[in-house]
Amino acid sequence: MKKVQNIVLFLSILIGVGLAYISFFNVYQTDDYFWSYTTRKVGLIQSFINTYTTWGGRYFGYSINMFNPVFYDNHNILPKIYPVFLMLSFIGVSALNFKEYFNYSLKESIKKGFLLFFFYTVLLVSLPEHYFWITGSNIYFVPVILSGILLYFFKKKEETGQKIWLFLSALLIVILMGSNEILALILEGLLLVSYYQKRNQENLFLVLLGTVFLLACFLAPGNFNRMGEAERGMVKWLKRIALFGADTAYVGLKVIVVLPLFIKVFEEELKKITAQITLKKAILFWSVSLIPLLFTSYILTSIARQFESILFYFLLTFSLLLYFKFEKIKKFWWVSLIIVFLPELKIFPEKYSYFNIDFNGENIMMELLTTDLKEYEREMDERVDILKNSSKDSVVVDKIKEVPSILYIDEMASVKEQETYVNDQLQKYFNKKYIRTKE
Repeated sequence: MKKVQNIVLFLSILIGVGLAYISFFNVYQTDDYFWSYTTRKVGLIQSFINTYTTWGGRYFGYSINMFNPVFYDNHNILPKIYPVFLMLSFIGVSALNFKEYFNYSLKESIKKGFLLFFFYTVLLVSLPEHYFWITGSNIYFVPVILSGILLYFFKKKEETGQKIWLFLSALLIVILMGSNEILALILEGLLLVSYYQKRNQENLFLVLLGTVFLLACFLAPGNFNRMGEAERGMVKWLKRIALFGADTAYVGLKVIVVLPLFIKVFEEELKKITAQITLKKAILFWSVSLIPLLFTSYILTSIARQFESILFYFLLTFSLLLYFKFEKIKKFWWVSLIIVFLPELKIFPEKYSYFNIDFNGENIMMELLTTDLKEYEREMDERVDILKNSSKDSVVVDKIKEVPSILYIDEMASVKEQETYVNDQLQKYFNKKYIRTKE
């Protein structure tokens, strides 16, 4: 076990260093400009009201995006340090929980944090949108880190019985319910399971509080404004069933592939947990992952970046189930290790490309070996300088030629294409009537 842990630890540090290096060339993108523009134009309070009533109910996630400092950050400092800060925060919060729940030393806890970071990274559906896009990180990555802090607060609440930990837990529940819908559903499911297991006033208070703010997120007028027309009747339900099957198959397959390695690496922790809980209880906690899968299929959403919380939670809980009955699967850890560094399996058309299984390892290596990241940053900086300093209302800029696969980029429409949201955002931010790329 120690040998395998050391291999994964080495790979995790290597991936972390590689991602940190790539981060040095990161720049602001798309919605980063939009949030800065709207906040400066109408102010924080009105921006919050407009967003909640016309766009969506992520009252916390959207609110922290309103503080995007692109307008003041002339040297693009935040995009370069923020991803590294969040990755280190994930490792740190993971280490904190390993120390609290398993009584490890600080050194061992940090090691476990790095090991968990490896599995978190290889499971990501869209590494660029999750780690390097500031707007995306605030919606999807920050809540995962905050969830780890909530887990720590729960442990302290149970251990000490002090009200301060209950109040801190309540505060984080309110925050997380307004971060993104998927994580909110997982949290609601866990609160319900927690109350079912231990029916006391504190757990009842937390589940009621969570339900109230879950509804505040889901019932936002902006969510209904964004709903488009769709088929009715049997066709719509058939699509929902098909999507539930496809999304669940993707999540299950991607997780099962890495489970032998995960069980081998965290064998000691799984052994301790399974000694304290029953299989029935493990099944109950795992079943929570089905709630967001049912929800996404109901609103006809296929695999995309919002599924990353489901994948991570599915991995953690399903590993317990397998350890109860199929512990010997850990013998195939080497198969998992090989697979996570294979190229993306491209079998689906562009429209359904997210269903192509990809574990990010090969993408990170190829980015470091083949992409001229310095040239990409230079091209992006040059574009921003032109847009910022041009006195004309209509500006046409060169297309970005050096396009990275790990750093997030969504190119503008060209002069012969219909305007996209990227053009619209930049036009508003830079106060132009027309911005396009050359054909």
